[in-house]
Amino acid sequence: MKPDKNKKFVLAKKVAHKISFVGNLDEWSRAERITFDDGGVPPHGRRATVYTLWDEEYLYIAFDVERRNPKARILEHDGEGLWLDDGVEFLIDPLNDGGEFSMTDDVAYHINILNAVYDERGSGTRRPDASWTGAAIHEVRMKAAQGEDATGYICEIGVPWMELGISPTEDHTVIGIDFCVNGTEDETGNYHHFDWAGLRLFHHPDGFGKLKLVGSA
Repeated sequence: MKPDKNKKFVLAKKVAHKISFVGNLDEWSRAERITFDDGGVPPHGRRATVYTLWDEEYLYIAFDVERRNPKARILEHDGEGLWLDDGVEFLIDPLNDGGEFSMTDDVAYHINILNAVYDERGSGTRRPDASWTGAAIHEVRMKAAQGEDATGYICEIGVPWMELGISPTEDHTVIGIDFCVNGTEDETGNYHHFDWAGLRLFHHPDGFGKLKLVGSA
């Protein structure tokens, strides 16, 4: 499959070992990576590097987010407004069939820096089904400058292929995906987010990038 020149595109390499979820990015050293930012000026701007890997059981995603003193308040699962906290979001179109809004095969996860999650499945309407509960595993680790103020965080995720209804196949499986970073502006408290695919509305599979599974890392 050739990349669509109008879409973002990333490869996920296969690994023989399970990811340990301890914030050790050395485990991801041979992974494909993409970097995107919010266009802000450091130290207030935010920047994300995303790594992708896979094995027979999971699609693995790691976010390395640069952000000075990230903040969060929501601790409960599906807590209202969790997406206003500093954290990450990813949306997957397993069938890679696009659409104006998320269909029932599509899933989305928001994970804040407290490792709380708000997960959704598409409903075939403009309003996703927030009552759905996913089975992804995830862990968040804070980064610090010499043990002082936090300079960002690392979020590692494993999404079960079973949940996505996919039997992963090397050099064949292609899914739609977008990677996002959420939070609020320090000065105004307004919701402030940015994503890899450059979408105005995140739940818009037609605009997702593509991820293809390839061989060993």
